Amino acid sequence: MKNIKEKIAYSLLFFLFFFLDQTTKHFVFKKHSALIFENENFVFSLKVPTPLMYLTYIILLGLLLNWFSKKQNKNTLDKLGFVLIFSGAVSNISERLFNGFVIDFVHIYNGVFNVADFFIILGIILLFFSKDELMKN
Repeated sequence: MKNIKEKIAYSLLFFLFFFLDQTTKHFVFKKHSALIFENENFVFSLKVPTPLMYLTYIILLGLLLNWFSKKQNKNTLDKLGFVLIFSGAVSNISERLFNGFVIDFVHIYNGVFNVADFFIILGIILLFFSKDELMKN
């Protein structure tokens, strides 16, 4: 992302996605508290010791940042996927740091999710279907 306007645009998207996730959680917490699930566990509600949880976050985000910074010829799907994953992860991690849990409220089958989780999933899908990645296979 050598173009400053592009960097600003993706930075604004990061903050927009972060704000959207936090706003939905705040709204649901205030207006529909019966829907919320205070998730104190790791991904998919796995019971993982807290220090290991944060170490895993650091490693995974570090790997993602390293990959993204080294990847040549980033296309729009790469950039948007990265922003979605990073904003969702930062939103959930910051909430966990401040509250000790993450608010989940979207009930699907046996799971409970939040908007940040969907951002992360969508980002992974975009990276997976990135033009460069499809051309390698």
